[in-house]
Amino acid sequence: MPLAGNIFALLRDMRGFVTERYRELGPVYRIRVMNRRFTVLAGPEANRFVQRDGARHLRSYEYWSRFNARFGAARSVLSTDGAEHKAFRDVFKRAYSRRFAQDHASELVDIARRSIARWPRGTPFSVTPALQRIVTDQVGTITTGVSPRPCNEELVHFVHVLLLTNIISIPFLDRSPRFRRAAARVDELYRTVVERHTGERRNRGASDPDLIDELLDLHESDPGLLSEADLKVSVLGPFIVALDTVAGTCSFMLYALLRDPDLLARARAEADALFASGEPAWSDVEKLDVLHRTALETLRMYPTVPMMVRTVANSFEFAGYRIEAGEAVMAATTVPHYLPEFFPEPDRFDIERYTAARAEHRRPYAYAPFGLGTHRCLGSGFAEVQILLTIATVLHEAGLALHPGGYRLKTTEVPLPRPRDSFRVRANPRAAYGN
Repeated sequence: MPLAGNIFALLRDMRGFVTERYRELGPVYRIRVMNRRFTVLAGPEANRFVQRDGARHLRSYEYWSRFNARFGAARSVLSTDGAEHKAFRDVFKRAYSRRFAQDHASELVDIARRSIARWPRGTPFSVTPALQRIVTDQVGTITTGVSPRPCNEELVHFVHVLLLTNIISIPFLDRSPRFRRAAARVDELYRTVVERHTGERRNRGASDPDLIDELLDLHESDPGLLSEADLKVSVLGPFIVALDTVAGTCSFMLYALLRDPDLLARARAEADALFASGEPAWSDVEKLDVLHRTALETLRMYPTVPMMVRTVANSFEFAGYRIEAGEAVMAATTVPHYLPEFFPEPDRFDIERYTAARAEHRRPYAYAPFGLGTHRCLGSGFAEVQILLTIATVLHEAGLALHPGGYRLKTTEVPLPRPRDSFRVRANPRAAYGN
C-alpha cells in the first residue's frame, strides 16, 4: 500500500516475508515500513558479511537512540559500537554468562516453582504472560537482588511500546495514560534497585558484587562512559533482556512439546530424572539431551530476534550493489533457518537435526538465533541455561494440556515474535494427566 509499504506483510509473518523475498530477489533488496526505507541483507551471504565485516560498516546508535532517550540516556550497551561497546559488554558479561546462570541454578528453579504454584488449576490461562513473569523475575532477582513481580504487567507494556515505536513512529502510544502509568512504575523499580545498592547497602569492593554494584562502580570510575543520565537504561536492562526473548522461546518450546505427545513424554522423563534426587546438579543439567535439542529446534523455527537493524557507517559493496553510508539496514540473520539446503524440510519441527550424525546447525552461517558479530547476544549462554531449567521445572511440576486441545499456534510479530495470548493451557497436578 502507498502509505504502509510492507508493514502488513511483516505484521503477518516477518520471518516468512523476508525469506520469500530472499528466494525471489536474492541477498539484498529494499522494503518500506511506513515512512522508513530499509535495505535488507539476507541469507548466508549476509550472515558472512555481518560476522566478518559488520563492525567496520554497520553501527547501532540510530536504531536504539529513541529507546535510550525515553530513559534520558545517550548511550547503552545496545547503542554503542567499537571500544565503548566492548567496555559495556565487559561490565555485563559476568552477570549474563552461562557460568553465572549455572551458579544460580537453584534460584532459577525456586523462582519458577513459586510462580508455577500460583498457576490456576483446571482453569485455562495464557502461556506467554505466565512465562514472562517467571523469566523476568529470575533474571531481575539474581542479577540485581530485586524482583519485578509487583510491576510485571506494567514493565511488559512499557517495553513493548518503546520497542514498537523504535520502528514505527506512532506518537500516541507513548502518550497514553496507560503508558504513563507503566513508565511511573518502571521509574519506581529503578529507584528501588538503586536504593538497595547505595549507602550502607552498597556492596563496594566485595568479592562477589552483583551487576548493579559493578555498574555503579563503572559510573564512579568512568562517568564519561556511563554517566548518571545513562545509568537508568543499564540498571533496568536485566528486567528487559529476557522479557520477550527467553519468555518467547520458552512459550514456543512448550507449544512444540504439547503438540507432540511422544516428544513430550521423552522430555518429561528427562525433567523427572533431573529432579529425582532433589535439587538438580549442573552435571545432570548438561545431560538434558532431548530438552536441549528441542530448545535448539525451537530457536531455529521460532527465533525471537529474526533480524538486526543497523545504520551504514561506511559504504560497502554487497552482492553487486553499493550500500551507501547513512542507509538503514535490516540484517535478516535467521533466513537460512528456513532454507532446505541447510535444513531439509525446514517447516517440520525435527530435533534429530541436532544429533552428532546430522549437526545441521553447525554449517557455516546457517544458524544464528542469537545474532552475529560484535552485537551477538551477550546473554546467549545464560539464556540457554535458563530455558532448559525453566521448561524442565514446568514439565516436572505441572501437568499441562492445550486449551482447546486442537489449538494451532498463532503469533504476533511486533515488537518481537511471540505466541499470541490465545495460546492457552490448563494446568493440573501431574496425577490428573496419568503421569
